[in-house]
Formats: sequence, C-alpha cells, structure tokens
Amino acid sequence: MKTKQVQRWLVGLVSLVGLLWLSALLTPLKAAAQDFNAGDFLTAAQVTNGPDFKPADTIDIQYKLDFGTQQLHQGDTVTIELPSNLKAKTVGDTFDVVDTDGTVIGVAKVTTDSQVVITLNEALEGKTNDKMVLNLATRYRNNDYGEKEVIFNDNFQSTINIVTNEANLSKKGTIQDNGTVKWTVLVNRRELEMKNLKISDTIGANQVMIKYVTAYNGEWSSNTTYKRRDKLSNQAYTVNYSETGFDMTFNQTVNKLIVIDYYTKITDDSLTNSGYKFRNKAVMTWGGGTSGAPNSEQANGSVSSSNGNSGSGTGDEDGTETTEEPDDENTGTIDTDDGFDEAFDPEPTPNPSPEPDKSTSSSSTVHSTSNSSSSAAITHPVSGSSATGKTSTAQATTTAAAKTKTLPQTNESTSDSHALQTLGLLVVSLTLGGGALLRHWC
Repeated sequence: MKTKQVQRWLVGLVSLVGLLWLSALLTPLKAAAQDFNAGDFLTAAQVTNGPDFKPADTIDIQYKLDFGTQQLHQGDTVTIELPSNLKAKTVGDTFDVVDTDGTVIGVAKVTTDSQVVITLNEALEGKTNDKMVLNLATRYRNNDYGEKEVIFNDNFQSTINIVTNEANLSKKGTIQDNGTVKWTVLVNRRELEMKNLKISDTIGANQVMIKYVTAYNGEWSSNTTYKRRDKLSNQAYTVNYSETGFDMTFNQTVNKLIVIDYYTKITDDSLTNSGYKFRNKAVMTWGGGTSGAPNSEQANGSVSSSNGNSGSGTGDEDGTETTEEPDDENTGTIDTDDGFDEAFDPEPTPNPSPEPDKSTSSSSTVHSTSNSSSSAAITHPVSGSSATGKTSTAQATTTAAAKTKTLPQTNESTSDSHALQTLGLLVVSLTLGGGALLRHWC
C-alpha cells in the first residue's frame, strides 16, 4: 500500500513538472531588446532656427523618424548621432518622449556631446507605423566663421551662417540647488575705453534681490570662456539698491573685462523645476558728458529648468504625424563660465533667505582696483548658449573632432537564456530523481 502511494505521488509530481515545462516551451519568450540607428529610419532632418548664428548661439535641430513595419518593444533603444560640426548643448540631460495624448513612450538621454539615446517603454507594444519627432538644442562645434553645411546622415542638410558678435554687454542666469538664481553680467566684453560707465540691472517676476553684488577683473581664456582674476577693491564703483534691482556706477575709466555676480531668491518654489523662465535685464551706458548723449547697450537674460530638448512619437494607424510646439523667441546666448583664476579664493554663496529690505533704495561703496591686472585680449570676444540660461551675445567654441559611437547593448537575451537553462535543469533533476525513487520502492 505504501509503495503504491509513493508511486502515485511521484507520477503526479513528474506530470506537474512536465506540464510546466511544456507550458514554458509553448509560451513565446520575450524578444531581446534591439539597438536601432536613427539614421536607418530618418525621413527628414533640418535646422529649425537661424540661419545666422553667433558661435555659441543655440542651434535647434529636428529629426523625423518613421519605423514603418519595424516593431518596437520595451527596452529597445534608438541612437541619434549629431552632425559632425554640431555638439549637444547639455550633456547628461534627460527628457521624456511622449505621444500625441501625452503618454510617455520612452526616455531620451544626451549621452555625449555628439549622441542622444532613446530607451523605449511598453507604450508602443503592438502598434504599427511608429513615428518620432525629436527637437534637440545644439551649438556650433568649431572655431571659424562663414556659411557652413550641417549634414544629417549624408541624406539631409541645412546651411547656417556663423557670424561675429559686436556686443559689449551680456548676462546669464544659472538656477542653483538652494532655490536661488546666480546672475552674471559681463561688462565691456570687447575691452574698450569706457568713461562714465553705469550698469542698471532690473530683476524679473518671482524673484527678490539678495544683497550684495560682487565685481571682478575678468579675462578671456578663449573666445567664449571667461575667468575672474581678482575682486575689485576700494573706490572703483558705487551701488544703489532698490526693490527691483540696482544701479552701479564706476568711478574710474574702465578698459578691461568686468565680471559682476549677484543672486536672486526664487519666491515661488513650484516654479523652480517647472520650466518657467526667470528673466532679467541689464542696461549699460558710457561716454557722453559734454561731448553728447551717452552710448547705450542692453542685455536680456533668461533661465529655466528646461534645456531645450524634447521628443514626441506615436504608433499611429491613421498615418498622421505629430509636430513640435514652437519655442519662444531666443533672447540670446551666454559665455562659458570658467570660474576663478587659480590663485583666487572665490566668494561663498550668499544666504538664500536674506532679511527683507524695508527701504526702496540704499547706497554703498564697494571695493575695486585699478585696471592693472593683465588679461588675454580677444579681438571680439562673445558669449554662448548653455542649458542654464540665455543672454544677448555669443562667440566660438573650441574645435573638437566628432567621434563614432557604439550603440548601447542590453542583457535581456542573456537573462532569458539563463532562465530557460535553469528550468531545463530542474525538469531533468526531478525526472531522474523520481525514476530513482520508483526503482527503489518497486
């Protein structure tokens, strides 16, 4: 009796294992993730702004992809190689790729200055005629001027014109982690002789001024990269603060680059990462007096959490296409901040929660030096664009060779293979073990 019970038990166990094994064979295995080159599915590509750009201006480009009968699955990646003479504006930036109803179908990442990789999710499973529209923010890569051809995958091209910039004033903003915005104003960019120099700065909505401003003698380390050399000291300028900004008057003739830093506090925290643009305006006047009206220039700056990249896509059975929403007018560009001279100890970041200013204006004399510090003079230094803000001027960046990138690889097929091997070993072990027990009891 006992022998028959064991036999029935073992037969049932082996049958169950056999059913599980058969079910695994009949169930389709998950397809291994694939890596697609966007160039194989490109239907259109172009520069969407311009055609005239200062060397560090933002150059917006657009790719349109149509995957036709090619099925796309969760985990698949699509790699976009940028034109060789352009570089990504913000390496490391990530952004969602959405379909026409706002559903996220994947996440794109700017992996290098010449490559963007989209990793898809399950939203396109089972759909056909998949299409994508990618809008990317780039800059000109090289250090020359004139008309240039931007070539997309040898099939599409646009013509851009790189021009010099004659501006003497620019500004940029950078959102900080502590809920403040750091604003930097570059004064006398072309290093002219400026008498009676005055800067009037007006902060925009949803910000409050954090006293005080700090000014430095600056230097150009490249056409679009500047450094702070030393902090200005006694008798150089006077600052009058108000509820909406400040007025800064230089007491001596200025003939070198001046870098002015100050901070504003964001008054509505919900706006910090919402893509809202914090704005700022600076006006510079100089000259005039008995000889006539003063010269004047203006720089408008803006900064937001958005880096200018976006993507849309859909598996549309009806063949309709999505189009990108136009961005607002580009307010300008910024230079690359290379920090401080090696021998200089930078100022600490100010307290982001200053005591409120009861008065509408105040005056203070701050430190400066005579313009005795040497600087690397550039004939027409200009500013560039960055992920953190925009200003009114621009210039060229260092030449870098475009690199061929290897498409990213996945390990999903390896995982499926290991799972199948484990299941097979389990079946074999149970079958052999059951047979041995049967022989023993019989």
